[in-house]
Amino acid sequence: MSINCKLNLRRRINNHKQSGFSMLEVLITILVLSFGLLGMAASITTGMRGNNTAYYRSIATQQTLDIADRMRANLAGVRAGKYNALSAVIPASNDCMAANCTAVQMSTYDQAQWNTANSVLLPGGKGAVTGTPATGYLITMSWIEKEMGGGTDSACPSTPVNTRCFSTRFSP
Repeated sequence: MSINCKLNLRRRINNHKQSGFSMLEVLITILVLSFGLLGMAASITTGMRGNNTAYYRSIATQQTLDIADRMRANLAGVRAGKYNALSAVIPASNDCMAANCTAVQMSTYDQAQWNTANSVLLPGGKGAVTGTPATGYLITMSWIEKEMGGGTDSACPSTPVNTRCFSTRFSP
């Protein structure tokens, strides 16, 4: 019987030994987990910035295709030179959807509709077209992009900081 008591006593003493995690191990685990979560948050933020930039470039591409299609639809206005120097200024124009317009009126309507859409779809969005039917046309879109971090775009000479440009050449 005394042997049995000694064994039970030893078991009780051994059961009181520390088993599990110490406070230091828990703190180290929390620290490692925190760094992992911070890394994930930084990765998500970077991905969102890249996604925003890609979205704006996609809009700019679609808008350059829009004015190119408008010019192809109004070849009489192109031949008359009415698309040779479209600026970012939105001109007053007739409503060519409600009434018949001449080629000149249609070119003004196209410019007004295009740059109105540019300003709505892109932050600070503007578009310009330069060229001639003989040399081809250069369509340039510009917009403000906060993700540039105060930098300048080499494709946009003499523009304010955070301004991104997208240019396309085309011949009607």
